Amino acid sequence: MAKPIVLVIHGMGTHHINPNLSSEDIAKNIQEDKQEENYVVIDLNGRSNVKTKTQKEIINGIKETAKHFKFDDYQFDQKVDLREFNYSKDLDDIRLNDAEKAQALIDHLPVLKGLGLGPEIVAKMLEKLADSDQDKMFFTHWMDVVYYGLMYWGEKIRVDLAVMLNNLLIEQRDTGADIHIIAHSLGTAVLHDTLAKLYRKDADIMSHVPQLDLDGFKFDSITMVANVSRLLNLLNGIADPHHSVVNSGPNGCALRFYNFYNEFDPFTWFKHWDTTIPTGNKHRETTIRNPNTHDLTEYSAAPYITYCWMANIANETINGDDYKTAIVKHKETSLDKPYDDIKEAYQILMNKPEPVDAFKAIIAIFEASNDAYDLAKSMLEDF
Repeated sequence: MAKPIVLVIHGMGTHHINPNLSSEDIAKNIQEDKQEENYVVIDLNGRSNVKTKTQKEIINGIKETAKHFKFDDYQFDQKVDLREFNYSKDLDDIRLNDAEKAQALIDHLPVLKGLGLGPEIVAKMLEKLADSDQDKMFFTHWMDVVYYGLMYWGEKIRVDLAVMLNNLLIEQRDTGADIHIIAHSLGTAVLHDTLAKLYRKDADIMSHVPQLDLDGFKFDSITMVANVSRLLNLLNGIADPHHSVVNSGPNGCALRFYNFYNEFDPFTWFKHWDTTIPTGNKHRETTIRNPNTHDLTEYSAAPYITYCWMANIANETINGDDYKTAIVKHKETSLDKPYDDIKEAYQILMNKPEPVDAFKAIIAIFEASNDAYDLAKSMLEDF
């Protein structure tokens, strides 16, 4: 029986991929600097020559918590056929070096003006970029959202993902493998927007134009981690994520749908996704172990999330008492403060008015991200 296919879709920031290097050059480079994730090549079905950064984050997070389930040295990637859709190559190609940030915005000013964003908006961009630092990777994350949500590169990314999803469903027809999708951060918007466009009535899967019939093709599960699809919908207006096909149930494109978020992850504060899930579950995490509460490894190590992926994707059986032990162990490594005290510390950041203007929403979320990072870092240093 074929292993379940798990397609992961990364979030914001740089995720290295080298489509133009020969296999000999890749092997040589890996041998020389030992950083294999810097030399990733991914085919049209999502197979990679080495484990990607995103795949490792999921594998390592699950492994950390699986030991409390009495699964020592658990390797999620040995239980499933781990694939990846990588759109970083598209965004990296157009994102310029730090020294050229200002020029990049000036060059794109006509495009931004065409979207209703005037010179004062660009001035605000430049002000924010001047205050950013490398540790928070403000520039790459911020510009990924702008490039995907506001400019034509988003459509190219969606077409590429549509082709890969079409290929995977053809592969499923031939092998019988289940298909699960895990998307994180900006990847949740990329997945949502693609599926909202891809599904149509009486579709022809063999067409040169990728399309899927909702009655005939459903993914076994879709997991959204730190779902920002509603925030990006402010920018591109493709489909309302609260009322789209990207859910479970008879009108959804998945047999099971999961939505996971950390209450203290600022990227989930604005335009928060929260609607009914017919089959699957929603989960709110409240632990803080890393100043970056948006981190995928941290999400993957959360006991409930680890449990869902091991049990529902890898078909592992997990003892209830071991699950309770994992929750206790996880909290022992988290910020040792009462929940109400943590919530109070974040309250000023979380209670800011939610912007309705698209650009102001982007600015607000990154301001909140920087402030939340600093707050979590200071509390963890005291801990």
